[in-house]
Amino acid sequence: MTTKNAPVDKARQQAIAKVDAVMKQVDESFKIFGPERDKTTSAPDVKDFKAKVEAARKEASPAATKTLLALVKNGETLLKTMEKRQAEAFWYYRRRELKDKVSAALAGALLDVGKIGDSALSKLMFAEQSALRARMDKAEKMKSDADGGSEMDDLDDEMPAFQQRLKSALAVSTWLGSGFKSMLALAESAIASVPSQRCRTVLKAELDFVEQAKNGALPKLEVKAIQSATLPMLRRVQKVATRLSADGSALDRELIRVGKLVKDAGAPAELSARLKKLAQEKAAGWPQVRDFEDFEKALDAFEKSLAELALAAQKSQVATAR
Repeated sequence: MTTKNAPVDKARQQAIAKVDAVMKQVDESFKIFGPERDKTTSAPDVKDFKAKVEAARKEASPAATKTLLALVKNGETLLKTMEKRQAEAFWYYRRRELKDKVSAALAGALLDVGKIGDSALSKLMFAEQSALRARMDKAEKMKSDADGGSEMDDLDDEMPAFQQRLKSALAVSTWLGSGFKSMLALAESAIASVPSQRCRTVLKAELDFVEQAKNGALPKLEVKAIQSATLPMLRRVQKVATRLSADGSALDRELIRVGKLVKDAGAPAELSARLKKLAQEKAAGWPQVRDFEDFEKALDAFEKSLAELALAAQKSQVATAR
């Protein structure tokens, strides 16, 4: 007696193979949700899908093959749904992680800005911190975790560069509070010793230009750049102010000495006129200039005129003695 094997339903076997492959992918995808995956919104969907597959496997009717093939498509749809949920879950947790991290960094940056003594520099860095804070506020209000998280990710990437700029700003602030401040104090002290109110006003106005030069160099956040922009000007202001103060008294004494020379030479009319002119010029708020750049020229010119008058008086005295 010959025994024939039961016919093999190849279509059913192929359907089962496809379902098994999809089932394996579903299991692997579901594991990505982590230890608490059974609490996720995907858990009931996975459970329901597995139950339907198991039921279709047990069904012996020809219709079961169609059911299995339909479940393959359902499984593929479930995979796409879980992928979407995984992305959403990633950004959900990533957004909250970044919110804490970036907010803490911005808060720390604000504290550092408060340590900056120079008002212009403090304003500059506060504006940068505020711009980042405004972007963070906007990211926190976004409805989509992916959009909000992506923006926070960008901010997180930018924070190290900002923190480095802030570190440089603090170094600049330290120098401004020591080196620049001491140089400015020396210049202001020298200006205060200048007798002429008009000259003091011109000199103080020059300090405003120094302040402008300093503020213009601040965005570079480099001590050397700010030194180059301000120290030459400060030294020159101090030099001119010191010279105005010292030369004023010295020239008064020199006028008296030259006046005696002119008198000893017989007070010639031409020399007396020159002496009178210099004396009047010195008495009338000398030097008569309104531009800082003209101060040294006026000082040099007056000293030269006085020296020439002294020499002429000496020559006249020698000629008279002959």
